[in-house]
Amino acid sequence: MGKNKLIIFAKQPKLGKVKTRLATTIGEDKTLKIYFELLTITKKVTSVIDAEKVVYWDTLTCHSQNEFEFGYENKIQEIGDLGFKMEKAFQNESKLGAKKIVIIGTDCPYLTKDILEAAYSELDYFDFVLGPALDGGYYLLGMKEFFPFVFHSIPWSTENVLSLTIESIRKNKRTVTLLEELSDIDDIDDLKIWKSDI
Repeated sequence: MGKNKLIIFAKQPKLGKVKTRLATTIGEDKTLKIYFELLTITKKVTSVIDAEKVVYWDTLTCHSQNEFEFGYENKIQEIGDLGFKMEKAFQNESKLGAKKIVIIGTDCPYLTKDILEAAYSELDYFDFVLGPALDGGYYLLGMKEFFPFVFHSIPWSTENVLSLTIESIRKNKRTVTLLEELSDIDDIDDLKIWKSDI
């Protein structure tokens, strides 16, 4: 049986290329600093997880491994929409023998070791596990077998992503469970709540 696999989707920390919605209110320089902070948090939380870890970047540079160096493999995302990119990443890791595969991004500073471990545990009993985001999307998706249908016909970056994903899973007669609801950092309101919590 294959080992647990953790996929992390990340963007290269480049000025003007990350968190563009946030940048419209606080500027590109501050936004880049926030993104570096989110990368650091993601690295800290995932570094203690007992799983093989692979970071799928939007582009690969000589600096990629400086962000996630020891214990992380670095790969590049396929070209296409978010669903296609995630589908290909899951397919790749599944072909390499991974069984329980979980994917996250780098936008959720509330993610914890316990939540990630719970995701893998739930896959003992369910086909899918989802971490609902407050904006109607999800911050985590996990599956114990590669089911590509979950990435099809989903309007990405809308408030219907989570509900339509659950609907698709049930329509295909598979089981799903939900983790606790968390917030991603997408705009100034998310940022204010996060920083006030800190």
